[in-house]
Amino acid sequence: MTWYLDQKLKHCRRIMLRDIERQVRIGAYDHERLAPQTVVFNIEVFVNTSNENDDIANAYNYDLVVDAVDRVIGSGHIDLQETVIERIANDLLTHQAVQAVLVRSEKTQAYPSIRSAGIEIFREK
Repeated sequence: MTWYLDQKLKHCRRIMLRDIERQVRIGAYDHERLAPQTVVFNIEVFVNTSNENDDIANAYNYDLVVDAVDRVIGSGHIDLQETVIERIANDLLTHQAVQAVLVRSEKTQAYPSIRSAGIEIFREK
């Protein structure tokens, strides 16, 4: 089902932040523990906008998405991409206006002949 047909997201705005590139301490293999890896994050946040009223004080601040990414990856080495994106999703869902999130991560140096290896989740409150 497409998100805009979901009745729980009927009054939401879909905010997208694309290609958030970070150096991340990630990986379960010994060679991955030696140095950070480039990871690209793409995140969509579904925000209830019923009380926005064209007032920036009521609008969702996009910086909160970048802050969540930085908070999670700044917490220390994480073995799995699955863990990273679950933690980012959980962090974002703590904001009262956020109704759902889509979080994708892609390791751009995982394989020499592949552009990226990634994972994606969608979570609702």
